[in-house]
Amino acid sequence: MSKTTTQRVLVAVLALLCTSSCSSARSGLVFDITTTSSGPLTTSTTAPSEIVQSVVPKASALVDHIVDDFISTYLLRTECGRTPRQCPVQQMTVAGSPLSVALTNTMRERVAGNLATRTDAGKLRVRIESVEIIDQSHADVHTCIFDSVVLFDSGQFDSTADDIVFDDSIISARMVWKVQLDLGTWKWHSTETTQRKIGADLCGFSN
Repeated sequence: MSKTTTQRVLVAVLALLCTSSCSSARSGLVFDITTTSSGPLTTSTTAPSEIVQSVVPKASALVDHIVDDFISTYLLRTECGRTPRQCPVQQMTVAGSPLSVALTNTMRERVAGNLATRTDAGKLRVRIESVEIIDQSHADVHTCIFDSVVLFDSGQFDSTADDIVFDDSIISARMVWKVQLDLGTWKWHSTETTQRKIGADLCGFSN
């Protein structure tokens, strides 16, 4: 896949980050992981370069639950960039949903192409700005995202000796995520980009 093609994919599904029926355990993209997430008005990180934060005021247990699960899922997504073979798609997305299919396909492409991100190679900033409750099982999460995470092409996953930069695009976007309550967890269903900028930060992150 060329860099130009990759950039188009990133713009279309930025939320799947390089740092974006197949989502069942049969996909092979399953592993056990424990992730600790913060609640609203706090910041969570998986690495110094990766920050997922919420500025949503504490309004209700329902909103808090949605924000907390969204942060947990996004932290899982950053780990998927580094270890695509172990990405727990079914833990993050609603089975058969657009994001489940897209994320599954993205991880399969990464595995086939030996493509992965590295800790602290580029920056990821995610800010949850508001939550819109549709009903007790559906909601929209509004975010602003800045992503300069570098995607590497590596001949071997256990060594960086032969790594080359595959994509170092800088993208920022405002996005609306449709999330759905599934067996007690708010999972990603689909997403829409409402505004985007290539090569700059439209979100106003200071670092």
